Parts: sequence; C-alpha cells; structure tokens
Amino acid sequence: MKKYILFIMFISLFIYGCDDDDNNKGNIDPVTNVECTPFIGSVTLNWTNPTEADYYYTLISYQNSQGENVNKKVSKYSADTSNNVSVVVGGFTDTEEHEFVLTSYGYSGASSSSVTVKGIPLGIEKAKDYVIETVGIESASGGAKITWTNETFVGVDLIVSYLDKKNVEQVVTINATQTGAYTVTGFIAETKLTVCAVNQLDGSKSVEREFMITPTIDPDDVVYPDVEYVTFQANMNDMTLVASNPENSNEYTIVTTGGDPYIYSNGLSAAKEGSTMVFRYKSTKSIKLQIFWCTSSSGPSEANSTTIEFPAAEEWTTFEQDYTAGMVTVGWGSSGDYMRCDFGTNADVTINIRNIRFK
Repeated sequence: MKKYILFIMFISLFIYGCDDDDNNKGNIDPVTNVECTPFIGSVTLNWTNPTEADYYYTLISYQNSQGENVNKKVSKYSADTSNNVSVVVGGFTDTEEHEFVLTSYGYSGASSSSVTVKGIPLGIEKAKDYVIETVGIESASGGAKITWTNETFVGVDLIVSYLDKKNVEQVVTINATQTGAYTVTGFIAETKLTVCAVNQLDGSKSVEREFMITPTIDPDDVVYPDVEYVTFQANMNDMTLVASNPENSNEYTIVTTGGDPYIYSNGLSAAKEGSTMVFRYKSTKSIKLQIFWCTSSSGPSEANSTTIEFPAAEEWTTFEQDYTAGMVTVGWGSSGDYMRCDFGTNADVTINIRNIRFK
C-alpha cells in the first residue's frame, strides 16, 4: 500500500513539473508596453521588444473574421531605434472584439510566456477615404507616377481619369489594396488628373482629388523627322518582334522564345551619322546584346561583333554606347550596311525597345 501511495505521489510531482515547464518555455522575456489601437479593417499593435541577444521574432496569433487561426511573425529587425515595434494586423471584415496573443522566440528555440491583448477593428467603409488622402503624383517620362499607401489590406481601387495628347478621355482603374505605385502615360503637356478611391466591396466612392502634372520628356523619346532609325527585316530566330505602338513605328516588343534569339536589321539608307548607338528600352531581364557588323562583302562573324550587356529595367531607360572599335573591323557605316542583333541566350524575356539610331 505504501509503495502504491509513493508511486502516485511520484506521478503527481512529475505531472506538476511538466505543467510548470509549459508555463516557463524558456529564458526569453515577453514583449512589453503592448497596446492595441483600432484601425480600418484592422488593428495596430505596438510593443517593445525584449533586449536579449537570443531574441529573434514575435509571433502574433489570432482568429480572423472567418474564424480561421492566423499566425504572423514579426522580425526583431522591424523595431525602430528605440526597440519599439508598430504592426498593422489587417483583413478584418467585422467589428467584433478579437484577441491577439504575442509570444517572443529566440534563435535557440526558446520562447517567452505569452502576452494577450484585445482590440476591435474599425469598419472597412472608411478605407476609400484613407487611401485617397495618401495619393501622391509626380512627373514621369511621358506621363505621371501615382503612389498611394494602404496598410489596411482592405480592397480599394483608384480611378484615374485624364485627357491624353489626342484630347481623348482615358480612365484607368488601379488595384490599390496594397501600398504601391502605377504610371499612367499618353500626355506630353501639362495635364489634369482626377483621382478617386472606390471600396471594392460596396462600390462606395471617396471625394475626388485633382492634380496638375507636366510629364518629363526624354530627348531620346522624341522622334526627329530628319533622323534615320534602325528598322528590322522579317528574318529572325528564336524570337518574335511586333511593332507595338501605333503612334511610333520605331517602337517594338521583342519576346525571346529560345536560346539563340537574333534578328537582322535593314541596311542603312545613308551613311551613319556617328558611331554611338542610342535607344530607349525596358527589359524583364538583363541582356547581353551582341551586334554583328555586316556589309555587302562580310556576313556575321564573331571577329566582327561587339557584345555589351544592358541591365533589366522596369521603366523606360536610355541605352547609349560608342561602337567605333567594332565598326572599324569591317569599315561599317556605309549605305547598305546592316546588323545582326543577338538578344542573349534565354527564352521568355520581354524587351520593349524604341528609337534605335546612331549619332
């Protein structure tokens, strides 16, 4: 009987010890100064990080409006210089009270005791008004760059309207559910842009804001009537080429389809103006542009080629390169001389290119 009682006592002590370990998961301190502030379709959580060297991140655990469990990690590198953190936890479609559990974790795997805070998100109907007040517009090449902030993650569209250079009204819808930027183009003089924000859920609109903007015009975007621009033959390999701008016959979209994309240019109609090639481009990847300098008496040859790499570019970018050294190998530049242009060795690269000329 005594042995049985001792066994029960041992088991009880073991279970108690395990429970105590569960409550003390490690030697990481919990976050402090925790506050929860209502925000549109979300809450803003503020806290101070632990100071231990082992501290790595804070895990926020909560249930969303659909009752699903969500875990959000916030790195220690999110803190400001005073070790304070501010995080928007969004995506709520209700205005009920939610519970947020914050737990600190270390590089070693140690964790802190949890800190719980409660908060009530604001309704999402004000999202449109919040976003429209953050809109900013600045000049861009041939248009304007529109920026906005949306930390609520509530679905919002921006509707932008303006008259293009042909005096035709353009209306652009931009998904502004997350913070971002978007460039509108098509005007060359000072233009009025009208912007409003619309909630995606119910279609309600904000007040309209008006902006006057003058686009920047790069000299290499201007088509000069007395300049000869490079054009291309139909002879190409592992690529497609489309004249993609009805307002500029010197603008092309190239899509590479294999490992050896190249195309031949038409011959010069007159002796070149100079040895510096200039063009404007956008490209989804960096490209090693290899140009073979060809004449009526010499076709493509590695010895008579020049390779220059230009970087990827999301916005229109100017390429400018002096090709004197390559041209002199065959005395290139007379009427009838042409090029073979090789666009790297990768498939599925999109290149927009315009106004290729020599100066």
